[in-house]
Amino acid sequence: MNPTQPWALVGLLLAAPLIAAYLHCRRRLTKRVPSILLLRAITGPTQPTRRAWARPRHLVSLALMLLALGAMALGLADPREDAAQPRDWIIVLDTSASMGAGDGETRLDHARRRIADATTGMRPGDRVALIAAGAQTSVRVGLTEDLARVPEAAADLEAAGTNDGMPSALRLADEICKHGTDGRVVLVTDGVGVGVGVGVGVGGPHTQCPIETIIVGRPGANAGITALSVREADALGLSEIYVVVTSALGHAAEVELTLRVDNDVVDVLSLDLPAQGDAEKLHRVPLPPGQRVWAEITHLADDRLADDDRAAVARHGGTRVSVLLVSETRLSFTAEALRLHPRVHLRVVGPNDALHPDDQFDLVVLETDYRAGPLPAGRKLVAFGIPPARLGVRAAEEVATPEILRWSFDHPLFRFVDLQGLDLPRALALQPSAEQTSIIDGDSGSLALTGRVDGREFVYVGFVPHESDLVLRVGFVNLVANLVEWAAPSSRSGDEDTQGVLSKTETRLEASAEISHARRSELAAAKPLGVALWRQLLAAAAAMLALEWILPAAVAFRRRLRRRSPTREAAA
Repeated sequence: MNPTQPWALVGLLLAAPLIAAYLHCRRRLTKRVPSILLLRAITGPTQPTRRAWARPRHLVSLALMLLALGAMALGLADPREDAAQPRDWIIVLDTSASMGAGDGETRLDHARRRIADATTGMRPGDRVALIAAGAQTSVRVGLTEDLARVPEAAADLEAAGTNDGMPSALRLADEICKHGTDGRVVLVTDGVGVGVGVGVGVGGPHTQCPIETIIVGRPGANAGITALSVREADALGLSEIYVVVTSALGHAAEVELTLRVDNDVVDVLSLDLPAQGDAEKLHRVPLPPGQRVWAEITHLADDRLADDDRAAVARHGGTRVSVLLVSETRLSFTAEALRLHPRVHLRVVGPNDALHPDDQFDLVVLETDYRAGPLPAGRKLVAFGIPPARLGVRAAEEVATPEILRWSFDHPLFRFVDLQGLDLPRALALQPSAEQTSIIDGDSGSLALTGRVDGREFVYVGFVPHESDLVLRVGFVNLVANLVEWAAPSSRSGDEDTQGVLSKTETRLEASAEISHARRSELAAAKPLGVALWRQLLAAAAAMLALEWILPAAVAFRRRLRRRSPTREAAA
């Protein structure tokens, strides 16, 4: 128990003059009277005294005054336990989309209620700040003793987006905390996507101030759109829509997926969702003019989060791609696929055709070695089966009928390209260097790799597509479309301009098992306090002072009643 205003304890020194006042005898007044014989007869023999101090006659009054003085001094000093000392609470409120999940009361509603209860139960002198942490970070309330502002600001927040802004919110909270008094950072979250890394999930930063948590919400069944993209045209002239629906329903379900361009319905697809996991759909369809492509899940019975059932992506026509194809013939499969692509400006040259030194291309495709001079200038280069030494690639040997064992699914060239069971009559087995990365592996080694040559990125493939059955597969069409996307000049600022697409973690609504380097917050059990101790002490002091005044009056009144009673009896 420590006083927050220790200077007020100096008031206890007033007890000394108070006691002296009660012990001091009043000086007798001298009055002239006709005779003192009668007074001497009444009082009897006495010994004169000159003492200035005597035993106090009003011990009850002295005790009440001392108690009142002590209560007043302690009340002004405001003694508190160590845990009740003033603190700074920096509340980081998770406003990601998963906080909108719930039946009736959402997780965000629950969090608002917990914050309101916590601020009601805070001690005098405590200060609170509120930071919203969702897709973006913002300080809603700075450190303030006006605790009512915090629940009001929390009431204006909405659940949306991902929790990508959580790390920056925690860093900001830590900066506010370090400059405060005995600060605590309190993260109010449903725990979705939290718990991995230092301090907190989502690549959370290390903080100097301790992180405490209040976990809200409970798991529930849900399914939502976690990926949506559209390519305006592939090599066949069709638009390609790719959508992924992540399920955490706990049971298999069939839903409908409605595709729209702006307000026009384009198609309705049937989608079988697993109990847990992803359902992918690649749909090729001609699209009417419009700004955005929408996908919406319908006929979904069990769903605790509606925000991820509808998503949109902006349509980008894409930029024109200048392609140079070096080939022995102008009628190759590769040439025809590139000509069909509406965004490609194609130029086909032979291996001995001279090029102007100023010619620049976005993509150079080599079906045969270019022998008329240096390699043509281009931002990206793809070579099929040419002599590998031209690009600084080492080949081990030529292999007959190799079997493809693995290819890099996440490489831009292999999006929707299936090489399983590809029939290859022959190919070069490659030996990637430390600066090169294999992207297709066969039973005899690497069959394709990536690297850099002359400051540009290249892909070398150890076989020619038209010698295999790849050109007879739809994967070849996708491969050509991927080549165009890979080589296209960037026209976007990195923002895919999607709406309503959440991460798989957010959609599954599964809270992390624990948050590393964090502990349960003391605010989690906060309850509204009664009257503060200092108020109780001051009230007690006032009561004792009043009692000290009331008691003598009550005694005097009682004596007066006793005096009147014999007189009335005599009169009767």
